[in-house]
Parts: sequence; C-alpha cells; structure tokens
Amino acid sequence: MHLQHTIQQLGYTPNEVRVYLTSLELGEATISEIAEKAKLPRTSVQLIIHDLHAKRLLYSYAKNRRKCYIAENPEKLLIQLREREAALKEILPELHGIRHETGVKPTVRSYNGTGGIWNILNDILETKQNLRSLSSIDDMSLLLGDEFNDFVTLRHKNNLRVQLLTPRSRETEALKKRDSLELREVRFLKPEVKIHNANFIYGEKVAIISLNKKLPVGIIIKDRDIAATQAMLFDTLWETSRE
Repeated sequence: MHLQHTIQQLGYTPNEVRVYLTSLELGEATISEIAEKAKLPRTSVQLIIHDLHAKRLLYSYAKNRRKCYIAENPEKLLIQLREREAALKEILPELHGIRHETGVKPTVRSYNGTGGIWNILNDILETKQNLRSLSSIDDMSLLLGDEFNDFVTLRHKNNLRVQLLTPRSRETEALKKRDSLELREVRFLKPEVKIHNANFIYGEKVAIISLNKKLPVGIIIKDRDIAATQAMLFDTLWETSRE
C-alpha cells in the first residue's frame, strides 16, 4: 500500500503504521477493536499503541468506563518531520566536523578505452547529481560518435541538469539552441582557451577524461574538498565566459 510504504519511510515500523492507519480509519476505538480491524494480536497492539502514544501519534481518553484511543491528525506526521529536520540541522556542523576529523581518504579510479569512458559516464548518471562540465564537445563527439547522444538522452531522462563550458564551434552553437530541451546551459570559452579533454564535477566527485582517440583514458576522484575547489574554479570561469 502506498500510504503504508510512505509513512514507513518516516521511521515507523510496518505494524506501527498499520495500527496508526487502522486507528485513523476507526476514529475512536478500544485496543480490542483496533486489534480486530488490524488483524494483529491484542497483546502486540497494546505494546504498539504504547509506543505510538509516546511518539504523540495516538492519544487516549475514558469513555463509559472504557479506554478509547484516537489517532492524531495526519498533519502531526508533517510537524514531527519538520521537528526532526530542525534538530538535524542543529547538529550538522558537528557531524561535518566529525567527518573531517576522521580523515576520509579520497578514492581515485582509472579507466581505459572507450568502454572505460562509458563507465565514467554511467557513474555520472548513477550518482544522480546535477553537473558542471568543462569539455570539448567536438572531441567527445569524435571519440564516442552517436553514442555521446545516448548519454545526453539518458542524462535528460534522469533529470540531471548541466552547466557546460566548451569551445565555440558549429556543433556547439547548434547544441546551445537545444539547451532548454535538454536541461543544459552552454557558455563558450574565450577563443584563446583551447581544451581537448572533458571534465565533470558532480556531487563529491571529479571526472577527468583524456579524449585522445588512440588511447582515451579517464579518472574519477571522489573527495569533497577537491570537488568543492574544482566547482569554485569552474564557477569563476563560468562568470567570465561568453553566453
């Protein structure tokens, strides 16, 4: 059930969600009535109700000498989610500090040949982060041919946006005309800037590809600080490039 799965994503157990939804549907009910409707043992429901009461999703009151339970307004789920988000934001600086102190070691992976280049492009797609690219599209197209269009199609299908810095050419001018259709923004490098490789910055990763047709090679560096520095340099170049 869609409701069941979605609420479970908030950190509740399947049976907690089941009891909450049952209580929500019944309006007000005793433990026995909830257990019967949810098709769960009464003893289990009693423990679950105790937990949901502690989590402020159920409240109780006496009615005709019976103890009845009623589910909180579903808006309570959203309120609790916001409270958790606020609490997490408070400790984020401390968490980042711990991460830095542990000295996470950067990882470097290398790839050879056009097959290896495709491994890099697939990693970009699988990481699912918008990207910055300083690349020679002419050289990339020459190396991969029509398969490069497959990457553009897959990137678009995965809703990944790209800022692209590239030398001006007939092909890249035609590419720019399709920007809005392909989730891309192209800017052209100054004529004196010559590049014949491809560089991608995405998430905490930097990919560098040599587009030498005889021996194409590439590497992926995963390191937060390196990616942040490369992104800063890219943004500086982006602001000074022609639109």
